[in-house]
Formats: sequence, structure tokens, C-alpha cells
Amino acid sequence: MKIYITAFVLFSVATAVSSLLPISSYATVDWTEGFEYTSKSAQEAVWPSSCPNSLTLLYSSTERPRTGSRSLKMEYTGHQASRGQPATSGYQSCYMTRNFNAPSETVFTRWYMYMENFTLDNTSTKVTRVEMEGVQPGIWWVFMFGNPRLTAAVEGIVNNAGQIATETVYGGTIPQNQWVCVETQLTMSTPGVDDGILRQWINGAETLNKTNQRMRSAVQVGNNGPDGKFQRIKIYIQDGMGTIYLDDYAVSRDARIGCSNSGSTASDTTRPSPPQRLVIR
Repeated sequence: MKIYITAFVLFSVATAVSSLLPISSYATVDWTEGFEYTSKSAQEAVWPSSCPNSLTLLYSSTERPRTGSRSLKMEYTGHQASRGQPATSGYQSCYMTRNFNAPSETVFTRWYMYMENFTLDNTSTKVTRVEMEGVQPGIWWVFMFGNPRLTAAVEGIVNNAGQIATETVYGGTIPQNQWVCVETQLTMSTPGVDDGILRQWINGAETLNKTNQRMRSAVQVGNNGPDGKFQRIKIYIQDGMGTIYLDDYAVSRDARIGCSNSGSTASDTTRPSPPQRLVIR
């Protein structure tokens, strides 16, 4: 019997290695939002907003689209009064919200952001949040104390003293004046167990991976309890000076979504095909 040993060995090794890796799962995307709205009323039919009709801070704009003809323009107007600082003259803040298709213990998001010569606030600059109405925890994606690292602020956890608290976990740095792809994963903890997940990728590179995050309490304390889930996205402008654009915001409840042109996306670990010229005689 003649065996082409090289091909056989290579196939055997590839099969053994691939068996140790998870088979890639591809995201079922609830929605991808390109903010292609031609009027405020059309936008608010999808994204109900707290912004008064007279206030234009969160709106679809043709000034800097990443794809299509529009993106979401977020205009920050300074800071609110806090820590002995007076509010910036003309300061305003507001938010807009959109549910995903069903409540979930896990949510993956992907969005592109462009910070245009932006001045971060020395307390915090909020960008987006994942939450469920009236339920904690809610997770902010925020810049803290002027630091350009995009941070997860886990609001409404129950600490060891039984008190409601917020924990911040720093992620990666967001460069300015360019489109940046941000991906996140949030997974609720087992009630009473510190096994919640916070993950973040920037332009395809992992920049945060915490798998022991406290989230849900075993018993109800305030709005935090064992049944908490995620249900909606909130885009929020508060504290900072300048303009941020968002585009191609996507949500999935089952898998990482990936960046379309970051140069790196979620790993594809599909088994290799067997060699085509393996001959055994």
C-alpha cells in the first residue's frame, strides 16, 4: 500500500487542532441602523427621544456619513453643574431609545463612531447605554474623567454591603478624527454569582475581557434582582464639547457581529476541508 504521508499527516493535524476550537457562530442581527432619516418625525417613530422639538442635538445628518448618505450627529454643549462647577452656558442633554426584538441575558452591539476634535468632560462623557426599563443593572459606554478609554460603567449592582453601587471597567482608547468600529458583549451574571461578562473590541482588536463581573443579585434589592435582562439601546449626549457621529449601529442577542472593514473581525474557526489529492493504494 502506498500512502501520500505528508497530505495525510497535515489533514490529521488540522482536524485535531480544529476539534479543540469552537465552531464559529454567525450573528442573528436584530437590526442595523444607518440613521438614514430625512425628518425628525421619521427618526422619532423608530427612536423615541427625550429631546424637545425645539432642541436639535441628536439628528440624522448628511455631513459625515460612513455608509449611505447620512449618520447620526450628536452635538455636545458642555457640562451640567456638578462638583462645584457651574453648568456651561447653553448646556443641554437628551437621549433616544430603541428596543431590540426581545429581552435577553446577552447582547452584542457594533457601532462606528467618529469623534471630531472632541473635548471629553473631566467628569464623564456618555455615549450609549444598554438597559431594561426600570431594571438594574444598566451598562453605560462612557469616557471617565477626560480619559479617552471607552469605559463600561455598570450601574445598579448590589455590593457586599447590600447597597446599590456602580462599577467602572476601562476598555480601549478611541482615536479622534477617524471612523472607529466598536463592538461589545454584555452577559448578565448568574443571580448572586460574579460571572457576568463585559467584552469590548476596537477595530477588531480585543480591548476589554472581564468574565467575573457582578451584575444580578440573588434577591431583590431596589431595582436589581435575579430576573434582570437587557432590552433596549439608549443613545445619550451628556457632558463634553463638540461633535460625535455614529453610524451602522447593530444589535444581536446571540453572537459577535464583526466590523466590515476594520481589517479584523470575529475569528472564523470552521474546520478545514480535507485535502483533495489524498491517495491511498
